[in-house]
Amino acid sequence: MSLDFPTVAVLGYLLCLGIALGFSLLLLVLRGQPALRLWTASLWLLALSLTSVALRAQLPGVPLVIFGNAVLALSAVLMLYGVAHHLQRRLPARQPALLAGAYVAGIVVFVVPFPNLAVRLNVASLFAVLINSWMAWMLVRHAPREQRTSCWLAAAIFAAEAVVYLVRLWLPVAPDAGQDIFRAGAPMFATYLAGIFLELARCFALVLLLVEKMLVDLRRAARTDGLTGLLNRGAVLADGQACLQQCQRQQQPLALLLLDVDHFKQVNDRWGHIAGDQVLHHFATVLASCLATQQSLLGRYGGEEFVVLLPGADHAQCPPTRRLHPRAAAGAPRLRGRHAGHGHHQHRGGCRHRRARPAGLAGRRRPGALPGQGRRPRSHCQCGATACLSTGRRTPPVPPVPRWSHPARPFVMAC
Repeated sequence: MSLDFPTVAVLGYLLCLGIALGFSLLLLVLRGQPALRLWTASLWLLALSLTSVALRAQLPGVPLVIFGNAVLALSAVLMLYGVAHHLQRRLPARQPALLAGAYVAGIVVFVVPFPNLAVRLNVASLFAVLINSWMAWMLVRHAPREQRTSCWLAAAIFAAEAVVYLVRLWLPVAPDAGQDIFRAGAPMFATYLAGIFLELARCFALVLLLVEKMLVDLRRAARTDGLTGLLNRGAVLADGQACLQQCQRQQQPLALLLLDVDHFKQVNDRWGHIAGDQVLHHFATVLASCLATQQSLLGRYGGEEFVVLLPGADHAQCPPTRRLHPRAAAGAPRLRGRHAGHGHHQHRGGCRHRRARPAGLAGRRRPGALPGQGRRPRSHCQCGATACLSTGRRTPPVPPVPRWSHPARPFVMAC
């Protein structure tokens, strides 16, 4: 089998089909990756576009040329949107739509009224240069710090594709090619062969983007406290040890602040654990906002205990305790728990809903029963809420919402 243009075109088509199938299988495992869905759809559309090229000998050529290039434009736009989604950038639909529409319009003009293969190839090359340059620029400009390796490698491959198609703009087409792309000549054949290898490299780069993003997410999840968003205990100990060693080498002071929320057990007992979570989240937000302008290491040590490390700070440079209290009091959370937020009003006598005593149960203790058994059962509110359970007695008043107050003792600090 000779390595001519039709043979290489068939090999490229089979390669593209296999890559699209592989991404589809990968999508079955990684269903929570929106960028992967866009890239998979783009690869299938690219395979469909190459299918239209292979069917030109059996079907009318003009409709297939227009259809194949329109599908190719849509494939490129989906690839662009996949890159933007991976970088978590909002991409407006107007610019890609205008670019794809201009490309399809140029193909239509030089197929129907003015058939010219050389101009069509130049239009396609210019479109590929613009799309690949756009994706390479986004990957370099908006690459997250933890994912720069994969983003820059992918950007290099997209830039290489742009260079290949830029070179093709200046390559001549064989004079006897007519409207047949398979007879465009050796220079076009070389660029098509380079495009196949770059397409394979691009798919590996896309997989690398996904792998590094998942590794970064897993690493962040292993180091982050799920409730407060701060560093967890393991990350605080590891980063704190490194920070301490660095300060020792540089002969700099290191301030350590240990903080806890006073009377936190009473908050959980009176208002429930959901309200306690709100208090911890609010306290962590206030603490992070107070230390936003300083180089610090902030984390949750455990329970209601928090740790702050301030490299290069001494007693005079540590933030005073009083700075936390105005912010904490200004945005104190509205607690909802066992005594609030159940959708009905409570008062000193219990729930105002009508209580129905279960039928068929005796109100006195039955003979031979142990103390506490067989007594009058608790009447239940008809709404079925736990907060409406009442013994028929007067319930104690709802305890007040705990307020932020200045503690009697300062934060523990060690330098």
